[in-house]
Amino acid sequence: MRCEKHVWVTRCSGRRVTEGRASGNHTHAPVVDSARSMNTTRSADTQGPPFEDPRKVLSRHGLHPKRSFSQNFLVSQHAVDSIAKAVGQRDGQLVVELGPGLGTLTAALLREGARVIGVERDRDMLAVLRADFAQYATARFVDGDAADLALSPLLDEPSQQIVVAGNLPYSVTGSILRGLIDQRASISRAVIMVQKEVGDRLLADANTRAYGALSVFVQAVFDVFSVLDVPPGAFHPPPKVSSAVIELRKRAVPRAEETETFRKVVRGAFEQRRKTLRNALISAFDDAAKIDAALAAAGIDGKRRGETLTVEEFRTLGESVAGV
Repeated sequence: MRCEKHVWVTRCSGRRVTEGRASGNHTHAPVVDSARSMNTTRSADTQGPPFEDPRKVLSRHGLHPKRSFSQNFLVSQHAVDSIAKAVGQRDGQLVVELGPGLGTLTAALLREGARVIGVERDRDMLAVLRADFAQYATARFVDGDAADLALSPLLDEPSQQIVVAGNLPYSVTGSILRGLIDQRASISRAVIMVQKEVGDRLLADANTRAYGALSVFVQAVFDVFSVLDVPPGAFHPPPKVSSAVIELRKRAVPRAEETETFRKVVRGAFEQRRKTLRNALISAFDDAAKIDAALAAAGIDGKRRGETLTVEEFRTLGESVAGV
């Protein structure tokens, strides 16, 4: 997946900072300086509350991060504001926020002019959100699990296009990404924070180590951009790994339609990466003649490895397998 230059401009400590450095075909995401940004203050406009350090919010409500919910709260205002700006909503744009937690990003989205529906499964967090945002008519919160969320009940009308945002729990990132792909008809863009390793896989080009089935499935329907890298110190408590903020923009025309055969071809190609493409697909389909005919029809050398195929080549191969 080739990424265009994507530069974010924010204001930090009263000075203009241009972030993002293009090199080759990829954008190098800016990295949050957690020590510099944690204590930054900013006055709020009338649309949303000002930034409040999540540690103070936890203390105010007598709460602590729950390990069972994998809670790591983003305490860097710089990162929060960068994510809100990356969402880039117009006034009144509906943003569905997955796992708003204490509402730190929610407040920043409101300050940018969005309407926010937060989906939160922790009842303690829901109580905090409903109390702290009671005076803001443009924010509401529902009890739900982002891992199996149906977006259609949240829409104003069936044809509505929304933006999805949120810090995805690492344990259910795959399920949430699958939900975004399956429900893309209702989504224009998504700005999500994921584990850095997952972000690398989402951005990966063919013929690289990070490239895999996840890369293909997501890039088939979304253009993928790097927004921001976030170190462990930007969270409370700090996680053991770094994070990345990724933007997914839905393509007007998908690179590939995700049919059952396409899924089987992609998964088969990557399940046994050391095998040649031909041998991997024969293992997946248990039909050597079919695979040989499909490879010939697609004009793809079966001696290649799966990770060398672009999304478009997987599409062609999937169509060939389905047609023979």
